[in-house]
Amino acid sequence: MIQHSIQLIVIGAIYFYQNWQFFNYAESVLAKPVKKQQVVLAFAVNYLLFTAVSLLQLHLTINWLLIFTLLFAEILFFFRCSARDGFILALIAMIMGLALNVLFRCLISIVTDTPLTAFSNASRDAANLKSYPVGLGFLLSGFYFHAARYTEEHTSSVRIIFQDPARKRFLIQLSIAIYLYLVLNLLIYSIPDNSLMLKLWGIKSCVFSLLGLYLSIIYAARISRLNQYRRLNRQVREELRSRRLEELDLHRIASIDPLTNCLNRQSADRDLNTVWSLAQPFCLCFIDLNNLKEVNDTLGHDMGDLYLLTVVQTLKNIFSHGEDTLYRYGGDEFLLILKSMTACEADSRILTVNRSLAARSQTQEHPFVMAVCHGSVESSEARDIPALLAKADQKMYLEKKKALKTN
Repeated sequence: MIQHSIQLIVIGAIYFYQNWQFFNYAESVLAKPVKKQQVVLAFAVNYLLFTAVSLLQLHLTINWLLIFTLLFAEILFFFRCSARDGFILALIAMIMGLALNVLFRCLISIVTDTPLTAFSNASRDAANLKSYPVGLGFLLSGFYFHAARYTEEHTSSVRIIFQDPARKRFLIQLSIAIYLYLVLNLLIYSIPDNSLMLKLWGIKSCVFSLLGLYLSIIYAARISRLNQYRRLNRQVREELRSRRLEELDLHRIASIDPLTNCLNRQSADRDLNTVWSLAQPFCLCFIDLNNLKEVNDTLGHDMGDLYLLTVVQTLKNIFSHGEDTLYRYGGDEFLLILKSMTACEADSRILTVNRSLAARSQTQEHPFVMAVCHGSVESSEARDIPALLAKADQKMYLEKKKALKTN
């Protein structure tokens, strides 16, 4: 009687240690705190069930299924986690506990040359040796959860699986298969045979089950990490694409005149440097609107804007070659870079522009006179860009001066 009481106390202490380490392990994996009072309560309830099923001498398969169900319910209640997460943790605990339990029963059976029936659930039998492998199994299981809690690779592996529904399903399915396989192996304790092969078969089953659980966790975690890397890669690509579009949009905003939608002065200076560095001949045409200030002052800026937009539309229609680029260089000044045109051809087209503007002037839509002055020069006429711009500006100024005298 005293020996039996001591066994219950020792087994209880070992079971408390295993229970404590498991709930601390679950706390680490789920990243959710658990109250120590709850862990003590869980131990009391679990050990009460363990003692009850032993006294009732239910079959071992029923014992472990009842213990699994209770542990699963406790995890859900204490951690408020998802059912799948709780199910996986309960399965890990049960596979570890059951596999080590069966393993030590088989090992002790071999060492003592005792039939496996001596380790059945007939705990009230004086010759029953169940308490020894049960204690060793729970003790080693507690050591495992204690070590795993401080192994970041293991806890992070389980944690990342919990973030991947597909891998979680895979781990649940495989763990259920392993658990049921181990539960079925408990049937060997009902065979009154002292066969060494039967015991070795039990050891093999436990080792394969533990190895299968370990490999399934590693595999599922690696696939989950790969999926996570793919998601991050897609996210980074999308962010880079979004940033690129944003940069292009900002560049467009910085390069485009908002009123006329023409390229602005900064773009003109940049493009001039580019075409000049290519050392290929081009024509530069400097354009100035006549009487824009008077239109703004007398008719308002809306009419002045209409004047600007009409000139831009006309210039784009007449200088429509793919290599002709129009820039708004100032308030009423525009610049044309013409890569496949001579200065004479540019002068001829500006005449066409003025004829088109004159035909639309003094109408109900355009109640003012529209005309432009210009200066066209070829790149060969100057030694550098400033000199080229100055020469085009000078020609434009002379034409404007001439137009004023005529008026």
